[in-house]
Amino acid sequence: TILKVEFHSQFWQYQNGRCNEYSFQFDGQECTQPAPIVNSIYTFFGSNSRTVAPPGEVSGFCNATSRGPLQSGQLSISVHIRDACSGGSAYTGKGWGGKVTSYILVEEYCP
Repeated sequence: TILKVEFHSQFWQYQNGRCNEYSFQFDGQECTQPAPIVNSIYTFFGSNSRTVAPPGEVSGFCNATSRGPLQSGQLSISVHIRDACSGGSAYTGKGWGGKVTSYILVEEYCP
């Protein structure tokens, strides 16, 4: 089974000189084949801290995690945020105060 996944939302973070990654997980594991499905945001504003809130997307294809090939059937799919820099994680999130529609789109391809 090959899955095409997309997550659309508004990614936001507050703090200067930080970066975070937004990634898909399948039953708690990142995709390994063909590659992890990840997007990142880095903030740098000189000496100031600001909130940035760009529209964001994470999308890609997955057919296996470290546990092996994805199987047809029920699967838990989630988007995780993690620190991606040595400088530490920013205060970050998805959506914006209930005023943004976020969604995950999943399509299954069976070769």
